[in-house]
Amino acid sequence: MPKIAAGVLLLAGIGLFTQAVLAVDERGVELGGPTLAPLIVTGLWVAVAAAYALQAFRAEISQITEGVRWWTPLLLLGILIGYACVLKYTVVGYVLATAAFYFGAARLLGKGRERITRDAIVAIGLSVGIYLVFTRLLGIGLPSGVLPL
Repeated sequence: MPKIAAGVLLLAGIGLFTQAVLAVDERGVELGGPTLAPLIVTGLWVAVAAAYALQAFRAEISQITEGVRWWTPLLLLGILIGYACVLKYTVVGYVLATAAFYFGAARLLGKGRERITRDAIVAIGLSVGIYLVFTRLLGIGLPSGVLPL
C-alpha cells in the first residue's frame, strides 16, 4: 500500500510541478511574484514524494532479499567469466575447461563436502559426453585443447 501512495503522490507532484513550470513560461519568475511559490512548493512535493517512494521500495526489497546469500551468485558469475576466458584465451580446451566449470559450479551450489567424488565424476562425464555429441554426431567443432579426443 505504501508503494501505491508514493506513486500517486509522486505523479501528482510531477503533474503540478509541470503546471507550475508552464505558468512560469507565460509570466516569468520574479522574487516577489506569484509564480515563485508554486515552483518551490511543488518542487519540494516531488522531492519528498520521491524520497517516500524510494523508502517504500527499499523496505520491500529488503523484505524480499532477507536471508539471500549474495556471495553465491557473485562467485558463480566469477566462475562463468573465468570459464569463458579460459576457453577463449588458452589452449586448455573444451573438455577440461567445462569439467572444471561444472565441478566449481556444483561445489558452489551444492551442500556438504562428502560429494566431491560424485561432483567430479559428473563434471567429467558431462563435459566428455557433450564434447563427443557435438564433435562426432553433430559435426560441430569444439576446441580440443591438450586432450587428444
